[in-house]
Amino acid sequence: MAIKNASDLLVYAKTTSPAKQKTRIRVLTTDPIEVPDGGTTGTVKINNLTNDSGLVSDDISTAAASNTGASVLSSIAGTLTNPAYDYVDLNSGSNQTDGDYVYRDFENGANGLVPTLEIVSGTATFNDGAIIIEIITPGSSAIFDPVAFSTSASYSTNMDLRDVTNKDSNGWSESLPGLKSFEVSTDILQSVNPDTPLDGSDFFDKLKNGTIVDLSFSDRIRNILRTNLTQIGVDGFTASGVTQTNLQADPFGGSTASKIISGSGTSSRLQYTADATRLADKKIRWSFYVKGTTGTGAKTECKFNIYRLISGTATPFPVSSVTWSILEGQGTLSSTAPSNAQVSITGLSTSTWTRIQGSVSTEASDAGPLSYYGFYLYPSATDTAQDDCIFTSSWQIELAPEATDYQDPTDITHWQGNALVSSVSFDAGVEDNLTCSATFTGTGNVYPNGLGPELIGDTGFDNPSYWTVNPGTAGTSVVENGYGKILSPSGANTFIQGPASMMTEGSYYQLTYTVSSSPTPLQNFRIFEGWEDASGDVDVLCSGAAGTHKVLFLAGREDLIVKRDNSSGETKIWLSSISLKKVL
Repeated sequence: MAIKNASDLLVYAKTTSPAKQKTRIRVLTTDPIEVPDGGTTGTVKINNLTNDSGLVSDDISTAAASNTGASVLSSIAGTLTNPAYDYVDLNSGSNQTDGDYVYRDFENGANGLVPTLEIVSGTATFNDGAIIIEIITPGSSAIFDPVAFSTSASYSTNMDLRDVTNKDSNGWSESLPGLKSFEVSTDILQSVNPDTPLDGSDFFDKLKNGTIVDLSFSDRIRNILRTNLTQIGVDGFTASGVTQTNLQADPFGGSTASKIISGSGTSSRLQYTADATRLADKKIRWSFYVKGTTGTGAKTECKFNIYRLISGTATPFPVSSVTWSILEGQGTLSSTAPSNAQVSITGLSTSTWTRIQGSVSTEASDAGPLSYYGFYLYPSATDTAQDDCIFTSSWQIELAPEATDYQDPTDITHWQGNALVSSVSFDAGVEDNLTCSATFTGTGNVYPNGLGPELIGDTGFDNPSYWTVNPGTAGTSVVENGYGKILSPSGANTFIQGPASMMTEGSYYQLTYTVSSSPTPLQNFRIFEGWEDASGDVDVLCSGAAGTHKVLFLAGREDLIVKRDNSSGETKIWLSSISLKKVL
């Protein structure tokens, strides 16, 4: 951990656990649809349907059997709970009544922020006020917020010794390891203002109530993103009308970038959403890398903008309120559509990366409640045509005067564990400041970088009986001689499987593995059901390049299965080591 000055000393606490968004849909009980004489009810359309993997679908039609709120709501519910989207009907099919409306509550399948559902007229036309969409609980990822902007901070681990001296010790003291513990202490410079809560005062409440605190002693976390990927369905990344080719070369010699490819509609985009409470009343900086493409759909241009969701409506920041600049690389910035605040860049290189920064203040009051902020990237400088594509990588959102060097969220030094507040003190300061000092004593193990203990009992592939291997019809996957070999000469679906019940479905895990350079690896491989979605069968693509790699995934099953890539051609990957740890 490199400490450069006092502002780099921070202690974090988990303030928000992962949550799924809950949405209430209200429909007028009587005559929600404008039905012409002799006509039929027709269909309505649902936009922003987001499945468990973060894929957003628009223009999904559903037909209402009759012109009643119950019929329209039942039709909408049938679409949302379809296995393709896998929303949960929290009212179990029973309509609730609220004045002139009937309603049901629905829960998204995935944790994290998602776009707000939109229900609009299709061949049917809604009467005014027929549909009301309300966000009951916004989705969110697990959040660690700084609780101590410290003037000093310290972390220590201790181990007691057990005296085992006996008559054979020849007068020397002999000891064995005993109880282990850790301790974090910090001094927090606070402002004393009667109009502002004292941020450190809750430590006293935790001391009084004996509340366990989940702490992380860490380098300053500048990037609020929890992932170094730009893959749909990871962290807060979603998409509208785009597909991706992942595991592309990034600006730092890794393979975390992706190619985003537009669909047939307009406004195809990759987007990241962040909860409003994280960014409201702040000055924020969004920076990201882009690079031009060659071949089908080649583009050396793209456009981008920043949104906020106000009272359920996506509202862009106007061009005049966002300052855009090129931090490095080629290209020319220009405003293309001030009405929707989109800014474009042209002249991108196809060989080197360009880093772009957008700066905006969210301190201005908005007319209505805020749900989230959205950061949109479109793979063309104009309304996108099908197959337009660019590369993007290494997004960063931070609260800083200017964008800093990219911080990989998977490469931050920290120690994490549960602790109890063991002491709190307040020292008077000058003017309107005081110092709050707090000490936290660990209640269990401490985990480097927030990872739990090793879950694989044979990390070096030295015990073939530990693994289950399915060679398939024509495959020859095998564990032998210190290697786990994922082999498929003719495209057979072969895999290597660990013991049952290694993981908990819906929890995050980090897989670290090393691919041997000899023989030369061919193709990539996948973690079977590594990302839980509506069908329960979404694989996480892993790099088959020689070297050591890490991948974060959301388990969709309890056992670990690594299998050949779905692409055609021979697969040949020799894994020399593998590690699996739960992300706490």
